[in-house]
Amino acid sequence: MKISTSQYFTTMNNLMSEQHAKISKLQAQLSVGKKNVTPSTDVKATTASLKLSEVISGQQDDIANLQSVNAGYREEEATMMAMTDMIMRMQDISISAASDTYSSTDLAIFAVEVESYMDDIRGLGNSKDSNGHFMFSGTKATTMPFTKQADGTVIYNGNQTEPKLELDSGYKLPLSISGNKLSGVIERKNLAGVVTSRVDMFKVMQDFVTGLKADDRTAVGKAINELRTVQNNLAINIVDNGLRQNLVNQREEIAEGKIIIYRGLLSDAQDVDYATAITQLSSDMLALEAAQSTFAKVSQLSLFSFLR
Repeated sequence: MKISTSQYFTTMNNLMSEQHAKISKLQAQLSVGKKNVTPSTDVKATTASLKLSEVISGQQDDIANLQSVNAGYREEEATMMAMTDMIMRMQDISISAASDTYSSTDLAIFAVEVESYMDDIRGLGNSKDSNGHFMFSGTKATTMPFTKQADGTVIYNGNQTEPKLELDSGYKLPLSISGNKLSGVIERKNLAGVVTSRVDMFKVMQDFVTGLKADDRTAVGKAINELRTVQNNLAINIVDNGLRQNLVNQREEIAEGKIIIYRGLLSDAQDVDYATAITQLSSDMLALEAAQSTFAKVSQLSLFSFLR
């Protein structure tokens, strides 16, 4: 088999061009720190990198939403804690007022204090979140939940449907409790133990004020137990709030863990291993130099070099 000079030159030229291309690719990768300098370098790897980036972005959005939700939970908790403090003060008043130690004048003064707490608790029930939405209106977020009527009664204007946030995994996270759940249900029974009516915390407070103003010790005595029930209901809601905060913290930790994993996969897919790349670059450059040296020597040979 004969190899012509032109064929030899073409073959060597192609080999050196390929070697140049490999070196240029490695140099470009090292300069930017990425395996794929352009998307066309490796379409499959680029597609995988884009998908991983989208997943990471989704997890980051979840974390931002969870942090916002948790801020709302803390506002809700602080509101209910403030209500609890005032209910506990009302309990102290009810115990004192039920005794014969205080006069009707004293009870009238207590009534003014309790009425003030009732208005404050209603105001807290109408608290808004950072987005300007009422926290305890259910899904009727733009409707003031608790309004006071001319006769002093407080009515609830929201609904019982609690708003929820759906995460990318499909999980629905409750955002807040409804006003119905906040104000609770207190059962009133007759002497036979039969439930005669069901009222909320505002009705309990209103009747307590009425009893104080009328110096009705029986009504005041009934408020002792009913206020305890109101406090227990708030305590249950506060515990529920704490569980939701723990759940959010757990979901946030899971999302952060996923981001670490996905970033590792993304780095494997697109980042250059400098040690490997530099070693390969050195090897390819030595191979190119050897090829160039050989080609230079062989290209200078002719038949006359062998004739003596």
